[in-house]
Amino acid sequence: MADQILHSRADGTISKYYSHVKQFKEFCSKHGFQAYPAFPIHVAMYLSELIDLHKSDTVVSAAFYAIRWLHEINDLTDPTKNAIVIRMLECAKRTNSKPVQKKDVLLPEHLVKLCDLFSTTKDIIVLRDLTMILLCFAAFFRYNEVSDLRCCDVKFFADYIEVFVKKSKTDVYREGKYVVIAKGVTSACPVSMLQRYMNCAGLCSNSDMYLFRPACRSGSRCFLLKKDKKLSYSRARECIVSKLKLVAPDMNLGTHSLRASGASAVANAEGVSERCLKRHGRWKSDLAKDSYIKDSIQKRLSVSKTLML
Repeated sequence: MADQILHSRADGTISKYYSHVKQFKEFCSKHGFQAYPAFPIHVAMYLSELIDLHKSDTVVSAAFYAIRWLHEINDLTDPTKNAIVIRMLECAKRTNSKPVQKKDVLLPEHLVKLCDLFSTTKDIIVLRDLTMILLCFAAFFRYNEVSDLRCCDVKFFADYIEVFVKKSKTDVYREGKYVVIAKGVTSACPVSMLQRYMNCAGLCSNSDMYLFRPACRSGSRCFLLKKDKKLSYSRARECIVSKLKLVAPDMNLGTHSLRASGASAVANAEGVSERCLKRHGRWKSDLAKDSYIKDSIQKRLSVSKTLML
């Protein structure tokens, strides 16, 4: 039953909580305090120390919720509900928070220009990187969603593809989601690029291997490694950003730029309902969706234009 209780949260969350609980226990051991059940004043002192060390508000928040989790799963009195502890968390948010620097938004024209540069290439590494870029842009994928894709998760139809996302950040119960992407008419068509990549790499649509794997270059030859291992985030980010910098050298870009860019491009266009936009991006609330979208200057000006002044 204890193991089942631990599985009430995602593995990544549990791993993060374990780390923060370990640090809190070390703090308590150093000062001769009892770690659990912990006294509220000791928790407040620990958060105060983190603030004095200029830890970011996200670190302080993670420690706060890790201590809460530790007491909840052991059915102990929760010290984080104490008013002083809560005030220390609020203090961290006010004094140690850093302004969010969101990535710049790409336009579809950027991707068309990028794909035009490699319109005749058969280099598997280039095609792999371009395919990831286009899928993230067209399907609003996070990197972990596209990196987890296997060949059998993609189904080709006459004028679109259907991609099965087995798990995502918003899919907490791992029910899976189907995302459809229409076939385009430019060199940046994600369906055509995916077909080019799979054909050149020798990937079968019924294979259970990862779609995007590490590749090796030997002289003029380039091929995917046979080991069923997905591409690491650090390597993927390096490849994706280097390609995007070819057409947008002055922009602040990252892997998450593509999800925000695709969503912004659709939101600023006409004719797509909010419901379909939310479903395509797998957002559960308007608040989550709106945080990704950057309104165009034309959309923003339309507010004051309606005043007819």
